[in-house]
Amino acid sequence: MNNVFEYLQTLKLQDTHFNAEVEFLIPDFLPKKLITMYYADGGNGKSWLAQAITNHLLDEKKVAMLTYIDFDNPVSILKDRNIYDLLIKKHKNLNYIQRSTLNMPPFDLLLKLEEHAYNGAYEDCVFMIDSLRNVVDIMHDGKVMRVMDALMNIREAGATIVLLHHSNKDGRNYQGSNNIRNSIDCMYRLDKRPSQENEINFLLEVQKERAGIKDRAFCVKTKELSLQEMDFDIACMNEYELEFVEKVKKALMLYKEGLNKTELLENTGHKKDDKTARDTLDKFTDKFWKSKKAGNKYVYSLG
Repeated sequence: MNNVFEYLQTLKLQDTHFNAEVEFLIPDFLPKKLITMYYADGGNGKSWLAQAITNHLLDEKKVAMLTYIDFDNPVSILKDRNIYDLLIKKHKNLNYIQRSTLNMPPFDLLLKLEEHAYNGAYEDCVFMIDSLRNVVDIMHDGKVMRVMDALMNIREAGATIVLLHHSNKDGRNYQGSNNIRNSIDCMYRLDKRPSQENEINFLLEVQKERAGIKDRAFCVKTKELSLQEMDFDIACMNEYELEFVEKVKKALMLYKEGLNKTELLENTGHKKDDKTARDTLDKFTDKFWKSKKAGNKYVYSLG
């Protein structure tokens, strides 16, 4: 047999290659050994979310090594967020790389990582890249394809890759070449939701999936850089719902013994037959308040 075909025989897929099933580092959100990207306009907290994900994965001992490649945030911002104490000092298996520590262009760093991408070299490793536009000219198809090829090779060596990216002007899609979408495995659009002080709430909606991912919602506590799952209905609340919930909570704080549905609606300025208000009250029962049956009526309280 031709030596070339003998060589190809050594490279072909075997049955053992198909034994692996999709695993998640974060259930239904971040699959292992795939490339996941989320995008949003600037100022929507993309880095906050990535840094909280980093802290979560390392706290939970989900990975052996995590490398955060930060080409976006200046050191002054990282200092304001206390990233050294909350991440770098805390986790010995974290490599936090920033522009000031690099002695090569970001593009070359990815190519250097690719040089070692063989035989499971990056098994149980995560790479966070913040952000894609700082690595490559995102409008140049050829350059984008070269970067995506490198990332796919790193992925095939066992790595999980998370890309942060920017949206276009209307926020509905990401910026740049179609080669980005064609090369990644999973993609989310990120939306920053109304939040309390020292918190940032995020809604992530699936735009492309290969692993059964789902729309997810998270809350980042910025003082401790913690990641918490959010109730999806709460994350999706519109302005009417936000205002309604605040009015109901204020009314129930005044009447600690509770109010029935008619009384509660009247105390929040709604008529008892206001269907939208009644539906909203039901929707957020057991999320912001409790209800229990008393005779033939339901009584609501903060619980």
